[in-house]
Amino acid sequence: MDIQIANEKATEVLRLASHPMGFLASAVGKDNYQRIWARDGVITGLAALASRDLDLIATFKATLETLGAHISPQGHVPSNVDINSGDVSYGGLAGRADTGSWWIIGMCLYSKYTGDRSLLVKYKSEIQGIHDLYQAWEYNNKNLIYVPLAGDWADEYILSGYVLYDQVLRFASLKLSSEAFENATWALKAENVHTSIRDNFDLSKGSNLAGIHPSAKKKELEKGSITYLPASFNPAGYQNYFDALGNALAIIFRIHPNAHACLDWVESKQLNPLPAFYPTIFPENPDFHLLKQNFRFEFRNHPHEFHNGGIWPMVNGFWGMASLLIKGKQEAEQVLDRIIGLNSLENWDFNECFHGISSLPCGVKACTWSAAGQLLLSYSIYKGFYLID
Repeated sequence: MDIQIANEKATEVLRLASHPMGFLASAVGKDNYQRIWARDGVITGLAALASRDLDLIATFKATLETLGAHISPQGHVPSNVDINSGDVSYGGLAGRADTGSWWIIGMCLYSKYTGDRSLLVKYKSEIQGIHDLYQAWEYNNKNLIYVPLAGDWADEYILSGYVLYDQVLRFASLKLSSEAFENATWALKAENVHTSIRDNFDLSKGSNLAGIHPSAKKKELEKGSITYLPASFNPAGYQNYFDALGNALAIIFRIHPNAHACLDWVESKQLNPLPAFYPTIFPENPDFHLLKQNFRFEFRNHPHEFHNGGIWPMVNGFWGMASLLIKGKQEAEQVLDRIIGLNSLENWDFNECFHGISSLPCGVKACTWSAAGQLLLSYSIYKGFYLID
């Protein structure tokens, strides 16, 4: 498939979803997708930076400003802001633990790639406030934040406690902001978070029992080592699912202890395209009771759908970036081809997610971060775009 045509189609989605207040989650009006979202907006903004398109980069700046203007006094970054009413949401069934990290990551990378430090100067105290809030969310001062059920992008999945994805994002926000501000305190905290991620999430052969929950870690190691980082753990033990986005980000931000082996494991499972979480949870699994009750509007986590084994172009975009970093261009191009194949269905529908077996669309159309996942990977391969040095 012609990559230039595919990227033109993806860029068109970003243009259609551009608003004076920032990037909308979708170019079509459905539910609450016509809002400025933190994680959707920043991920789409990163694709704008990668594209070098000045109009899209300007929309990214507006996204960051809209979110920044609505940060709570306590440091909560909005989940989303309504473009019409101005209503601000900090979460639905639970607050969001990932929005602050995404916003800081977006702020720092916007400054790095444009040379415009105005937002960093304007929002320096808010960035400090977000870091302070995350410190409070550690609760036990052991360098990992504690995330409630429904507390991040996988808001209808089953994870709670020390969730891998949120820890990796926090590390990245600390690392990037420490470099942007030459702040030694944040740099040290980033390294402490990195160490704690390794101590608590590395369940590979030879790993030690260091960490918050050594008895649970010992129990997992007795079952056999794994090369991916488990999705989460809490006082009741490990939720030992494979989180594609969490592992991809750990590789991209260069803190995954078993990056090459993790990629090999995914290849051995023939997870092509890659589901958001693996394995799929079926009704006979005790964890299914968490799924069937954890939704706000309608139940979407049927087996192989949505977070429960569904396929997301956004997630696969980050996985392709991880593959490029560790295995090279050929492997990344294979991932890109699969993303383009999904995005092009239904006359370039750019659906939110797809069924894990049939690959049929099962989400919202014209999603900006589905287009962004494709663009991020494409420009990483062909233009040398990286999230961290």
